[in-house]
Amino acid sequence: MYQFVIPIHHVNWSTRSVLEGISQKYKPKKIYVVTSNYEIKIFKDKSKSWSIENLTLLDEDNFFLDKYGLTKNDIISQISQNKPNYTPGWLYQQIIKLGANDVIDELEEVFIVWDSDLLPVKSWPIVDENKEKFALLQDKSFGNQDVLNSWKNLITNVLDINPVEDIRGTFTSHHMVFKKKYLKSLKSKFNDHFKSDKNWIELVIKAANIHGSFGEYWTYASWVNHVNKDDLNYYPYEKYGLTTERFYDDGNGLFSRNYKKDNNFNEQEDFYPSYSSILNFIGKNYDTPPSSLSFENNIRHTKKKDENIHLEEKRSIWREKKAYDRDKKK
Repeated sequence: MYQFVIPIHHVNWSTRSVLEGISQKYKPKKIYVVTSNYEIKIFKDKSKSWSIENLTLLDEDNFFLDKYGLTKNDIISQISQNKPNYTPGWLYQQIIKLGANDVIDELEEVFIVWDSDLLPVKSWPIVDENKEKFALLQDKSFGNQDVLNSWKNLITNVLDINPVEDIRGTFTSHHMVFKKKYLKSLKSKFNDHFKSDKNWIELVIKAANIHGSFGEYWTYASWVNHVNKDDLNYYPYEKYGLTTERFYDDGNGLFSRNYKKDNNFNEQEDFYPSYSSILNFIGKNYDTPPSSLSFENNIRHTKKKDENIHLEEKRSIWREKKAYDRDKKK
């Protein structure tokens, strides 16, 4: 049993199923949800009947205030050069992931960070052969090369190491096994690089402003690979990545519309489907269940150029454009 940290921007239609899925599949010692005070109020109101155990809600707006004297607004105001389509709030969520161990005193040496849109279905065990492992879920053949280059340049120039590479997958894994000792030395490296005694948050932002963006999972994995290669353990893309899918669905997407139809959903009611009902729907639509599904809620995913669409999006049966193209051919 492990502790999970999950930053959540907004409570949305898939929040319940994702958190119930984590609770059911992994039996966490604790789930720490970090979101705004406004969203905490919504969460408390909507989640009374949800099956989520060992849950703690933390205010993201003042997450770093006691430790570093910085509010969310203080931190975001320093972000000036993040790549288009990646908002300052997106970078702030990455900082929460890397800084959770600084703020949450109860976190153990090893903990899991999980993206709030990643639904475990036929997913991977965290421990395999007595080692904690994460899964590579994103093929490296596609993606926005400009953004990837900015992440790579930051790792190369700031950490002064080679970014870790895999033959098939990327280390944008949508979840990560974090160890406090590596987080500590990673943050110190930013101090060393900039020859500064400022806190690591301001230096990460400085690095992101210089290089254009920042990829928390790839940066962390590269650092672990540099410090202790034997402690970077993961399932290759072929194990769980081949069946995972990503698609845009804000609660009115192809998946949601079909789910509602299948369940005779009353549009007058709140739409927060349970994990068990989502699994039942998935079972009706797949001969072999996927390892996981990512319910992308950011509108930027509908505006990607074809060459920037990830393989997991291209092959998804719930991709709107794919359905549209299929209908045109009929």
